[in-house]
Amino acid sequence: MQKCNVCNNQFQWKELLFSIWRSYKPIECSQCGKKHTINFASKFFVSFLIIVPAVVFGLLIAPDQGLSKPVTFGVIVGLAFMVSLILPLFVKYEYKN
Repeated sequence: MQKCNVCNNQFQWKELLFSIWRSYKPIECSQCGKKHTINFASKFFVSFLIIVPAVVFGLLIAPDQGLSKPVTFGVIVGLAFMVSLILPLFVKYEYKN
């Protein structure tokens, strides 16, 4: 899990998750007060892990299974939500002066 680059205080999983859900809102360290922003590679990683499974399911799996559009949409939203829950374990934030 990500730690503060200045004081090594570990960020909470909830802080990282809400930052991702709020369009990569910067995280402020609770000890030193420094703001950390998500790096570009992590933004790409998050987008990739959300979009690729949704596209694969929506275009390849759902039509073969004969699922209706509302069911397909619901599964895609649920899948994106489930993937977002593990993202705080992988994203990297950095402090820039």
